[in-house]
Amino acid sequence: MEEGLLVRKIDWGTVIDHIPAWRADRVLRLIDAEQLAKDPEVSVIVLKNVPSRKYGRKDVIKLYHHHMSRTDAALVKLIYPTVTVNYIRDWKVEKYQPELPDVIEGRVRCPEVTCISNSKRDPVVRRFRVLKEDGYIQCYYCDAIVEFSSIPDLAVA
Repeated sequence: MEEGLLVRKIDWGTVIDHIPAWRADRVLRLIDAEQLAKDPEVSVIVLKNVPSRKYGRKDVIKLYHHHMSRTDAALVKLIYPTVTVNYIRDWKVEKYQPELPDVIEGRVRCPEVTCISNSKRDPVVRRFRVLKEDGYIQCYYCDAIVEFSSIPDLAVA
């Protein structure tokens, strides 16, 4: 079978590549794709379970006319280490290897219901330490532990 482009190239935007197969929806939740959809200039193209020479199968997300923030790129890389991020400007590709963050602020809700970071009365910035070697994040306020793989389920816009 002859390989070809499934989706045409984009002139500027972001390509999130090498997402594990069938995991693109979790990445979209993490980067708040619903908010992106409000911009009429932005298109989100999702390819699921496509062939990959390196990983067998993969998902790919193309954000047409949107440059994903480096913070979002780092968050995605934290959960899916195989991910690569390509920024495109004037048809030229800049490969970017996101660095794992030490701290995540404001992006993840603490699963502990009684945590002060979940209080509407005394709002504080949600903050987690990244325990890179262990594969967890830890709430600054109540010490609740969250696995990297659970972060998309707790993502906040």
